[in-house]
Amino acid sequence: MPDLACYRILVAIETDATRYHGAGAKAPSLLAAGDVDQLLAHLATDLTTILPAAESAGLAVSGALLDQTQILRPGYPAFQALERILHDRGAGDPRARLGAPARDGRIEPAALHPDPEIPPGILQLLPIIVSGRKDEIARLGEEMEHRFLEKGQLSPHTARWLEGAFDIATRHARFMTLTDLNAMFRLQLEHFGFLPLWELIDAALAGREEPLEVRTDGGQAYTWRDGVVTTEYQTFDHWAKTGPGSQVESARGKLAGGYAEWTRQLRQYLTTLSAHAIPVRFVLPGPNPAPVAGTYLTEDSSRPPPPHSATVTEHSFSDLGTVCVTVVRDGRQCNHYPLQASGLNHIHEDIRAEGLEGAVAYPGSILYDAASRMLIPDRDEPTARSTTT
Repeated sequence: MPDLACYRILVAIETDATRYHGAGAKAPSLLAAGDVDQLLAHLATDLTTILPAAESAGLAVSGALLDQTQILRPGYPAFQALERILHDRGAGDPRARLGAPARDGRIEPAALHPDPEIPPGILQLLPIIVSGRKDEIARLGEEMEHRFLEKGQLSPHTARWLEGAFDIATRHARFMTLTDLNAMFRLQLEHFGFLPLWELIDAALAGREEPLEVRTDGGQAYTWRDGVVTTEYQTFDHWAKTGPGSQVESARGKLAGGYAEWTRQLRQYLTTLSAHAIPVRFVLPGPNPAPVAGTYLTEDSSRPPPPHSATVTEHSFSDLGTVCVTVVRDGRQCNHYPLQASGLNHIHEDIRAEGLEGAVAYPGSILYDAASRMLIPDRDEPTARSTTT
């Protein structure tokens, strides 16, 4: 299609997310071929009402609603999939209107099928490609960027149809451009204190070639380079002695709370970047940082364990869950840190493989020695907080 161009827009639908969770939970429905044809007709009518020049434009749409994390991924794969549909099936027709319906409970290509790892949220998005001759799409794209903010709301008729077709409760539905979505997402992250996270996501979405380093309020640095975000994984001992926690008072459990907050923010960044399909690589601190492989990190403590130490101690903090698992064996102490959700299971699998089955101490906090500022195991005493691995 040498003289044709595409423009990426969306329908953003604010829904009642309580329907996606709890008893009787149900995700938005997928649309079959007949419903996708009706969807195209509704969208074309509303788009032409807002922008009469859109009457001669082509459209491509999917039969599924997606989360913004699935839309905002490097390369924008959902939009790329729709553009390929227009290219492969449109036969060069600038007014072609094509859809990707569900067949046997799936939508192909996979980039248009809802990611099962992402629970549905309040905002559900329908990606759309508007196509036509280059000069016409250039003018239409400029109009959409300006008009959608004020005039982008869908008609009540179309909004009701979307409600029934996708089996959702719609509170608000409107057209928006990809520029609008990016700006809205930036504001969301900035509002909650995650502007550095947005800068990393923006670099990935833009395919930025130059390196970018950002630093959080907690002192953690993240670097975007060559398509990957790299950051140090600091163990408690490193964080408390030479890292950002070196300035935190060691008494009254303050180091535990500080390291828990550092871990919480690290996990928030990791979870969000992973949801946006942005790879994250951990490295060890130091002048020549070495990459950390596997699902968990093992640190050999330089501090000998005290007498009567529990063989296995799970350090945890409030709603954060397990932060580290300390293992004592043959007078040595090792601290195992899960790097991802599966890491904790792998830690315990390896502990059992070493023949260290038995009581696991759950102190309900991060145990450390205030003088050395290093992790310590719990005492090997039968208590209500112990269980068996």
